[in-house]
Amino acid sequence: MNAKIGSVTLQEKSVITGSNHIIAAYPVADGLKGLTAGTAVKVDNGKVRHLATDADDAVGILYNTVTGDDDGKSKEAVAQVVVFGAVKKESVTYTESATACTETLVEKLRKNGIYAL
Repeated sequence: MNAKIGSVTLQEKSVITGSNHIIAAYPVADGLKGLTAGTAVKVDNGKVRHLATDADDAVGILYNTVTGDDDGKSKEAVAQVVVFGAVKKESVTYTESATACTETLVEKLRKNGIYAL
């Protein structure tokens, strides 16, 4: 007698797609909220922060969420940033309030080697 009792598939949600990526570590500006996986970031004074608009020059996409202090704000944090490769467009946001990805942002990212598909 052969019986299949059940199966479980575990899958981590990821912002990246495909297999060729470059991920770099960057220090994070203090006092920021809403730095979740998929947030488009720029470098300002050597530290990453949210984009203010979709026309800002994004250096990459956060690979994972930046953990904050008790108030949920970043403090002396380091972020893993996808600086080259393909990411899932539906996972990409910008600004602290997680504004959805726009075609303007897709073009800005593409010029820097990040492909929102």
